[in-house]
Amino acid sequence: MIDSRYQWEFPEVSNQKAVKTISEAFGVTELIAKILVNRGYDTIEAANAFLRPDLAGLYDSFLLHDMDKAVERLMQAIDNGQKIIVYGDYDVDGMTSTAIMTWALELMGANVDYFVPSRFSDGYGPNLANYQKLAAEGMQLLVTVDNGVSGKDEVAWLMSQGIDVIITDHHELPEELPIATAIIHPRHPEGEYPFGGLSGAGVAFKVASALLEEPADEVLDLAALGTVADVMSLTDENRIIVKQGLENLKLDPRPGLAALLAAAGTQLSDIDSSTIGFTIAPRLNALGRLEDATTGVQLLLMDDIGDAKPLADHINSLNQERQQLVTTITAAAQEQAAQLREDPVLVVAGEHWHEGVLGIVASKLVEQTGKPTIVLNISGDEMKGSGRSVPSFDLFTALDGHRDLMIAFGGHASAAGMTVPTNNLTALRAVLHDAAAQQELANAQKPNLQIAAQVSAADFTKENFDNLQVLAPFGEGNPEPLFMLDLLGVNQVKTMSDGKHLRFIAQTDTDQLPVIAFGWGTQASALAGHFSSLKIVGTMSQNSYRGNISYQLMLRDMIAEGAAILDWRTSHLTRQTFNKPATYVFFKENHLQQLSTYIDSAARPLMWQDAMNESDIQTMVLVDLPDSLDQLQKLLRASKPGRLAPMFYVQSPVYLQSVPSKQVFSNVYKFVYSFKNINLRTQFDAMINHLKISNMTLKLILKVFLEAKFVTIDNGVLNAVPNPTPMKLTQTKTFQRFMAQRDLEQQLIYSTTAELETLLMNLSKQES
Repeated sequence: MIDSRYQWEFPEVSNQKAVKTISEAFGVTELIAKILVNRGYDTIEAANAFLRPDLAGLYDSFLLHDMDKAVERLMQAIDNGQKIIVYGDYDVDGMTSTAIMTWALELMGANVDYFVPSRFSDGYGPNLANYQKLAAEGMQLLVTVDNGVSGKDEVAWLMSQGIDVIITDHHELPEELPIATAIIHPRHPEGEYPFGGLSGAGVAFKVASALLEEPADEVLDLAALGTVADVMSLTDENRIIVKQGLENLKLDPRPGLAALLAAAGTQLSDIDSSTIGFTIAPRLNALGRLEDATTGVQLLLMDDIGDAKPLADHINSLNQERQQLVTTITAAAQEQAAQLREDPVLVVAGEHWHEGVLGIVASKLVEQTGKPTIVLNISGDEMKGSGRSVPSFDLFTALDGHRDLMIAFGGHASAAGMTVPTNNLTALRAVLHDAAAQQELANAQKPNLQIAAQVSAADFTKENFDNLQVLAPFGEGNPEPLFMLDLLGVNQVKTMSDGKHLRFIAQTDTDQLPVIAFGWGTQASALAGHFSSLKIVGTMSQNSYRGNISYQLMLRDMIAEGAAILDWRTSHLTRQTFNKPATYVFFKENHLQQLSTYIDSAARPLMWQDAMNESDIQTMVLVDLPDSLDQLQKLLRASKPGRLAPMFYVQSPVYLQSVPSKQVFSNVYKFVYSFKNINLRTQFDAMINHLKISNMTLKLILKVFLEAKFVTIDNGVLNAVPNPTPMKLTQTKTFQRFMAQRDLEQQLIYSTTAELETLLMNLSKQES
């Protein structure tokens, strides 16, 4: 079976009247109207604001707390030629915030420069050493973007030196705010701004708009980039920013982004919110992870595409290096994770793991295993790295009470960064094991996945795809609608990107549908088998190739009932037969003893009775033939493997042996009766040749005769019993075992794949 990663929900609309009203008012399908109503846009006014986002819907920037103070101080600095420093951050939101604020101040004629800290030497947020250095270089006004609210002591030092500080930020507010000239924050405790979900770039955009006294539409593309990259909710004001920003990016991209998109091979016509998330943001983030994020701000502020091209090409190459680092470290981390599969929270560590990508690696392991994960680089006596969690486990709370185990620590419920003494690795794992028990992680429910509708392959059309685009841009808070399909089967299962991803053809009751499954590569072998039922969930996607447009499903989740059955039946066993990581189950003790040395170290051999006690077998290989279907049924019902691969090896199949007739029995008895004292050691082959029957048939008949007392064999010498008691030879236990074995082999070895799949699925079904 394949277990789903999410809990699927099919919400029903209680307000059908609203669905009909919105459908008629805006000319959208009832499905689109249903999605809108389910997402809370259940009035004409709410639906209109969502479906028709424009700049007129932006809130007045001066509604933000302290905006008037900030603008007044900035204008004073501009008028007096004071040196202003914009202090940013090394992620995409930080880079775009820095670029927006710098652009606006330069446009106003300010004496402005910017500073972007290093992930490795400076860390995130306020840094007193950097502040002191900037002050020594003549800074008279500091403007933070995408950071600052956590810098109470650092800001206090600047203010004590007569250097004013304007903080613009959107991160979680501390209990005690810094005392600054102005704090611009959409959720300021003394403010009443209508929307608290702005990104750092969004806040910088609002400051720029206040300075210009009109929406700063020239930097909407940067505000959209920061909003999407920082995974902010694409609702309310953010929807306007991203919708308009993407249009600006498509129509007239700034030189730096145009050069970066060209380096990535992206056409302007293909740009949507996913372009930011999967093309632009990873490349800019590669700078902060591997080099200096200042380069990213430079690219965003460039005026000439010719100047931007070399820098964009370098960033693109750097991203490729980042991808390779992630691939290499993830592979090593996965090996450790496999060894720690009993741990509820994974902590993996290795030497020479680049610290700039460990958060990405942790995210990948969380996605693959469903477990909270911390990934650490070992550097001598210290380990430094990042952790990512799942909704049901608060990583910050789990570690916050154990700071004595760490040199440095910070973060929130779903992500954290830390520096830990190398000797504390075991203690760290123990703490997280206990925290998992306290938070009842094992009993946590899967995260919910809201499904818009159940459809078929025939529904993946241009008309339906175009209808869905009225809901775009998609992202956090406004996900792409998900659709569920009930499949008859899949074929053409192929892996991509060194086994990380999958593509296959899904067969529904109406048609076939191409499916792309990112991050599902490990299920390739399972999907090659057959399930009692298979359902998939995903989004509708358009694919353009050489001018041809087709539609496909981008997989989000799947669920398969019953074990995936892989037909590995064979009549020959070699070392290569056992080179796959799996659990190899034997029904015959002698076979286990003979073949266990062949089995790869990544696999394990088990007798069938021991396998019945295992509940987490991913791939179960049935090496030899069971004694009966009852025996096989006991195993399958007890173990419930994810994938079932029958080999059913038999050295000498009886199914290929003909069933001896009454005449053949008679011929053998007459022969034995006619010749006395037949030495089976020396004359057995002569008997075969004379009687013209096979070796196996003669052995069977002699065993039947022995049981029926028709013959005697004394020290290898065969003689007939004169006048034996008459009996029906086909009723002997020997003959019955032969026929039962023959029938067993017919069902398990010589059946078609479809027949075998049906039999095994029936045997696996639990008793009701």
